[in-house]
Amino acid sequence: MKKVMSILLVAFILIGSSTTVLAGDNSLDIEKAAIKTIENSQDIESINRKVDVLQKKSMDVDSMVNQVKAILPYAGLYSMVELIALYPMEIESAQFQLTNIQQVATNGVRISSYKGYADLLKAKSAMDIQQQLMLDLEADYQKAQKEQSIGEITSAQLRLSEIAYLKAENSYQGARKTYDSALMAVNKAMGEDISKNYGTLQDDNIIPSDEISPLSEYVNNALANRAEIANAQSTLDTKKKEYDYRIAEIPTDFEFYKQKQEYIIASAQNDLDLAKIKVQEDITDSYKMLEPAMKNWEAQKILHEKAVSDLQNTELEYETGLISLQALGDVKVAKAQADVNYRNAQLDAWLAQTVMFWASGIGYNPQSLWPAKNVDFSISPYPSENKQNPSEGHDD
Repeated sequence: MKKVMSILLVAFILIGSSTTVLAGDNSLDIEKAAIKTIENSQDIESINRKVDVLQKKSMDVDSMVNQVKAILPYAGLYSMVELIALYPMEIESAQFQLTNIQQVATNGVRISSYKGYADLLKAKSAMDIQQQLMLDLEADYQKAQKEQSIGEITSAQLRLSEIAYLKAENSYQGARKTYDSALMAVNKAMGEDISKNYGTLQDDNIIPSDEISPLSEYVNNALANRAEIANAQSTLDTKKKEYDYRIAEIPTDFEFYKQKQEYIIASAQNDLDLAKIKVQEDITDSYKMLEPAMKNWEAQKILHEKAVSDLQNTELEYETGLISLQALGDVKVAKAQADVNYRNAQLDAWLAQTVMFWASGIGYNPQSLWPAKNVDFSISPYPSENKQNPSEGHDD
């Protein structure tokens, strides 16, 4: 099985980013939309503020540690050694985990933006296809009027041609409303005026790969890259190091302290194991959406090719007088619907591949990683205040 999907998607992002720079104000592409949506996201802004606060706290800790190191030769208290060794380690772990959360949340907004842009492209494609169908059937209706005036067709046949045109016009108006709604949603997400329009919606790079990787490859990649696993591993490693440092202090109730810390470590190990199981389940669920999307794309491609062939044959039959104008119109309607279905299936396959790409990387769901118990962002700068059972956690 060819492993081309990741390469194509990364290439798409790079090309899309460069296209964004070149695109004018009257042009919109998927990366430009994603970047503006991320910049406009209040959730991302909130996480960015937490990152800045933790960064400042880290700088304060570094300054405090340097001061403690300066007096350590004269004091030599274990609490000072503990402060120098443990607190920076806790801050480092917190920074690592919050940075992962920041990236995952950003990916979540990016995926949401991609979906919105794909919906916009679907609506634009449907509108254009319906408009062309309406114009074609309008021309057929005008031709039918001439044929009826010279007695080549009946009034009933003329009426059928008119009805076909009016249906196409109604479908076009509905498609236009859907497009307007999709455009407003994209503009709102980007923080733009919801009435803003674009001369060009670029979509050259939004093409799905013909092949996908097996499920096992996605699972292995996710187990190696997902943020919830990395964060749980960081928590476990930190708790183990804390245990090694603090056991040297020889607590008053040694056995109780030992049991409590071993419970904390076991709990952190359980969180890590659970994170791995959940990631495997998530990838399996995503794959269940990817496979049908690929099969539907393939099926719609076949149906589209058939519709193109049917229309070509029907046009020849009409020109030779074998079929009526109404029969030709019916085939045109079927061809237009096949065009819409094929484009929608193509965009759905691309989006499913893109979701799997991010899901098997660091992740993209902003809800799955928000810290509740594993990361404490309000750690006291005094180690003696940090010895409560971390399973109590914080809700921040």
